[in-house]
Amino acid sequence: MTERTADGWRDGYVPAELNGLIGRRQLLSSVKARLSDPRVRLLSLTGTGGTGKTRLAMRLANEARRAQPDGVWWVDLASHTDPASAGRVILDALPVDDVSAREPGDVLVAALSRRAALLVLDNCEHLIRTLAPLVVRLLRDCPALRIIATSRVPLRCEGEHVIDVPPLTVPADPERAVVTEYEAVRLFEARASAARADFAITPRNAADVARLVAMLDGIPLAIELAAPLVRVMSVAEIVSMLSGFRLRTLSEDMSAPARHRTLWDSFEWSYQLCSPAERLLWARLAVFAGGFTMEAAMAVAADGEIEAVQVPVVLGELAAKSIVVADTDSIPTRYSMLATVREYGLARLGSRTGDLPDPEGRPAPPSGDETVAHRRLSAYLLDRAEWYSRHWYGPDEARYLGEARQDLPNHRAVLDRCAAATTLEEAEVGARLASALTALRLWFFGGTLGEGMRALSRAEEALAGNAAAAPLRLTVLAQAGWIALCLGDEVNAETLLRRCGALAPAVSGGDEAAFALAAHRFLTASTDLFVHGDPAALMLWAAVRDELAAMNDTRLLPMAEMFHAIAAAFTAPAPEAFAIADRHLADTRARGATWAASWAQWARAVAELRHGDPPAAAAMFRSVLRTQWDIGDRWGSIWGVESLAWCAVARGHHEEAAVLLGASRNMQQALGVAIHRLRPWLEAHTACVEQARLALGDAAYDEAEGHGVEMEFGAAVDLALGQPSTPRSGAPSRQRSANRLLSDKQRAVAELIAEGKTDKQIASVLFLSPRTVQSHVSAILRRLGFTGRAEIAAWVVEQQGGTASRP
Repeated sequence: MTERTADGWRDGYVPAELNGLIGRRQLLSSVKARLSDPRVRLLSLTGTGGTGKTRLAMRLANEARRAQPDGVWWVDLASHTDPASAGRVILDALPVDDVSAREPGDVLVAALSRRAALLVLDNCEHLIRTLAPLVVRLLRDCPALRIIATSRVPLRCEGEHVIDVPPLTVPADPERAVVTEYEAVRLFEARASAARADFAITPRNAADVARLVAMLDGIPLAIELAAPLVRVMSVAEIVSMLSGFRLRTLSEDMSAPARHRTLWDSFEWSYQLCSPAERLLWARLAVFAGGFTMEAAMAVAADGEIEAVQVPVVLGELAAKSIVVADTDSIPTRYSMLATVREYGLARLGSRTGDLPDPEGRPAPPSGDETVAHRRLSAYLLDRAEWYSRHWYGPDEARYLGEARQDLPNHRAVLDRCAAATTLEEAEVGARLASALTALRLWFFGGTLGEGMRALSRAEEALAGNAAAAPLRLTVLAQAGWIALCLGDEVNAETLLRRCGALAPAVSGGDEAAFALAAHRFLTASTDLFVHGDPAALMLWAAVRDELAAMNDTRLLPMAEMFHAIAAAFTAPAPEAFAIADRHLADTRARGATWAASWAQWARAVAELRHGDPPAAAAMFRSVLRTQWDIGDRWGSIWGVESLAWCAVARGHHEEAAVLLGASRNMQQALGVAIHRLRPWLEAHTACVEQARLALGDAAYDEAEGHGVEMEFGAAVDLALGQPSTPRSGAPSRQRSANRLLSDKQRAVAELIAEGKTDKQIASVLFLSPRTVQSHVSAILRRLGFTGRAEIAAWVVEQQGGTASRP
């Protein structure tokens, strides 16, 4: 063996970076910190194909040159498929000439044992069987050697330190985001402008760029393959093209490695490294549109080809290969796939023989395996949703809602598939799922009421199109009508009620028919109360409640009891209103149903307010609002803010009432509901407005209400919960109202700013993170129309009528 000069070792070799590294500042800083620790001698950068592991390693390698006396040496393992060749490939990359018959490992130890060098082993995943033992040997026998590895799966070596390389950050809301703040957008802009010199992100194409990078999951490889298309089409056209099937050839750049020419090649590479069981599980799990649990994976994937007991082990292997991402912070652990990984799996699932559509677009033969997997997923989700809908009324309601909310992407996918059903069986699955999720109240806590309306309406159309029986159609129509009322859309609610009335005579026999007819009467009672304000609705609610109680159907009974109590609060004499509300409140508390108990307490508070005890009502309303806000019931929180305005008027706090009325209006507009149209809400709202306007005068009322309209949700809720006392005499009205633009926490931050404290000091005082403090400062500036901290400090001094103290 002959050895090159020492200078040859010091020079090292790292491929030149053809393009600059975009973003990754925080990740790069974290990795460099790990490398600066002398105890970290093996650092593995892991992640799914295309996330930029190689590019990150390249930057690290170039920056590490000065710290390595014997150089940084880049070893590209991608093109070598024989595991036995791993040692030889490393040797070939080093300044070592060896013509002996020794084992490559022996040669490497001899060459590196006295060297302080850094090896970068790129693309290790397919050689791990022999590479991992070799890496352990080198680290043991070469004490000054350090290794960086990039791999889709950890090497699983002793002493290995693993850092996951995630995709680049992407905008969550393309319409509202400042897109240039996101790494994926900056990468697209850089690569697109390199392809077309006059390309730039403008207000006209910013949202489309945001959609594109989000569609590609922020995967750098995908973005770099897509960006050059700006030479021949607009960003909007690229989005349209890729929305169909984005795993198609996007580049013909023959200088790129073969596996990087398309995303297809990238995932094909990973697929070929999987065992047959891993390939099968990958394909079957691709039917999940979102995350899933181990239980769900077994329900969907297990059969004669892969047994349920195998799934945990095989799923663990897929997670190790970064094909599946495991969220171990979730209880239970949830798994997910990037959308592009999922699409590759679906393509595999849809192929009978395992052959994939070729780059020319010729489709693979159809397969029944995809249909079976989708049916299993639908059955699993439906079974869980129906169970939840019958058991939510109790102490576990928050957990059931949370689990259903986590599965919302999967629910949506099944509902979409069933809405286009061509068979009665599939149409019924979609309708039952939509109905169960509505009974669970998921649309209040997960999706939106509008989404629930659409899901039910589409399900009913699919049922009608497939000649479904009347009971299920009646159920989903009645539930859609109830959601219309919750939206404040009384016109649509009455239309749906008439459709229910036309369908109801055809419904008879069995439990399903009985439930459908009860749902119809539930909608009738709701319409009588909230649209017509009919006092007779109270008797109808009592009948519906008794009917559901006799059926012992917990899907709808708790809601019937709730609306019976609300109807009584608004329309019944005091003894009856208190008795009904107290009975319902006692039942909800006995069951430990926090959300239902909050509405029972709301009904009790309405009764207190109507029958002469505003302070007691205010205390109850605040308790309700605090509970509903904390559990994420934004729809219910509107009722809380508004009803506290009613209390404020009753207690003579007219300016406060006007602000809360404005905040309620703003919340309704933001959420897309119009519950102020519903009776008897409308009557209470109108009376409150009239009293506050009469007491304040039109100008002062409009000003105060305007401040409420401008308030953020959190600030409005803080104001409602704080229930400030009557405004101080002698203080200007504008000044008092401006102060209420800030939440309690924001006011505390503002006061500390006036004391001259930094964000870090404020964070320490208020037990917040510096980032949260920065968010509060930004909100204060926006709320008050200021541009800097000095203005905030001056404003606080003005509010306090003195001079701010200094620490």
